[in-house]
Amino acid sequence: MKRSFLSIMIVLIGLILLACNGDGNDLDDQGRVTISFFGWGSAEEQANFQTLVDRFMAENDDIRVVYSAVSADMYMRNLNNQMNNLPDVFYIPDTEFMPWADSGRLLPLDSYLSEAELERVWSRAISHYRYDRDSFTLGEGPLFALPKDLGPFAMVMNVDLFERIVAAKGLDMDRPDPSVPMTFSAFADMLESLKCQLRTVGGEDTCEGGQRIFGVTHYELAAAIYSNNANFFNDDATQQTITDPNFIEALQYIANLHLVHGVMPSPSEQANLNGFQRFMNGGGIFSFMGPWDMKGFWENINFEFDLIPLPVGPAEGAKSTAWVGSMGIAVSERSRQREAAVRLAKYLTIEEASQRMAYQLGQSVPNIIDIAEDDFLNNVELNGRQIMPLNKVMFLDIIRHNAHIAGHPRPTYFTYENIWFDDLFEALLPVFNGQITAQAFVNQYATTIQRDLDESNSYLN
Repeated sequence: MKRSFLSIMIVLIGLILLACNGDGNDLDDQGRVTISFFGWGSAEEQANFQTLVDRFMAENDDIRVVYSAVSADMYMRNLNNQMNNLPDVFYIPDTEFMPWADSGRLLPLDSYLSEAELERVWSRAISHYRYDRDSFTLGEGPLFALPKDLGPFAMVMNVDLFERIVAAKGLDMDRPDPSVPMTFSAFADMLESLKCQLRTVGGEDTCEGGQRIFGVTHYELAAAIYSNNANFFNDDATQQTITDPNFIEALQYIANLHLVHGVMPSPSEQANLNGFQRFMNGGGIFSFMGPWDMKGFWENINFEFDLIPLPVGPAEGAKSTAWVGSMGIAVSERSRQREAAVRLAKYLTIEEASQRMAYQLGQSVPNIIDIAEDDFLNNVELNGRQIMPLNKVMFLDIIRHNAHIAGHPRPTYFTYENIWFDDLFEALLPVFNGQITAQAFVNQYATTIQRDLDESNSYLN
């Protein structure tokens, strides 16, 4: 009797575990399994992914997907609130990847993928979501998510505004070279030449008495640091490197765009209107954009835009280097519908149909290399404003690197938590306001950021 009771209990426990962690058989009245997919994004991104999900369901009539999304600033709070009852499929930002991969909540995906499937995709996109939980090493070990995208954050130019101001001021100035980066100093000098209070009088533009146009709406901190051959920490993120002269030089360069050159909004002006919106409103000639912004630009602005290389600093070995963001698409380790969930994750990230749709919708650079280097660059199935940016090869140059241009993950990808970066960015305000020099700041702040890194790394133990 005791043995029979024990056997029954073992079977019951096994069934419970299978229901929690395995492939369930819950079917709706149409014979479909239901899975949940949770994401974030602008209205344009949410519309894009609803289109992709609808296409997936049309091609997989045995699966029903319930897609929901929130704004980017609310996403992680919502996801953390669901930590013990996760959606089947969900975004995982690369800046949050390490602790989530370490948590055991993400399903390892290697067994669901063939080498042939992986070989077609950017290798850095796949390695980005590998993590060895024993050695706490990124880029190695099991694959815990598939890349939603690789997102180079490139410099974008309002071509119409540039040409109007050049004409209004009678300047002998060509557009910046689309493939060779300017130096920090050449970029600042160009922006000074383009200072303008733009007004149209009698059908002609003048640079007096009108709207103040900023040369650049803001400057990405990591873009300047990386482009001067500097970083925030050493290779394993254990030691701060903000005291490196290259770091200090890049930091002061950002501050001087406002303080010395007067070509960038002050910190308070940036707080009142963020750089992205200022660019959209025609208040800045240069700004930053990722591939995910294309649809919004196609639909919501009326000027020509294009990409140029990021300016490069004077430090030895410096190369124009943008940060490359990414988002993973993960499957919950506890999904009851693993097979269906993995099928959706693969469809959204590495299948030809979705990768063609994604760039045609203005969502992303294709993950499949052949499609990126052929269809995407040659504007297959695109027309009109969808052709912009004309220099979209810049996105690919940042991903694959060339002699002048490179891309690097955001610094918060490499650390277990991100408080150190938030604290640093907030502490930098006196530098950007001109209350303290970059040199004096790093001398004061070096011990603080090292303490923050030490605390972040303590979670690995």
